[in-house]
Amino acid sequence: MSATMTAAMPVLATPVPETVALELVEHSPTEIAEEHRWLLSLGIPFVVSAACFAAAIGTGWGWLIGPALVLGPMVIIVGFIYLGLSSDTNRTE
Repeated sequence: MSATMTAAMPVLATPVPETVALELVEHSPTEIAEEHRWLLSLGIPFVVSAACFAAAIGTGWGWLIGPALVLGPMVIIVGFIYLGLSSDTNRTE
């Protein structure tokens, strides 16, 4: 007999895990402000860079790749450095 002529193996039923109730975690206003600061500082350069890249691909204008490279990786790297150095994550309230 070949491998294709073997009898099918019965499928074993896998147990369904019980549902777990999720807890709502409250964040302090300073944590929310820090999250918004990170999202704004990193999100805006990403969106502008993506728009420049999409415009460069869509229109064929090669000069739009320059702003995409400057506003994308370069500004985001500088943003990560700034946010990492200015972040106050060890503060006690």
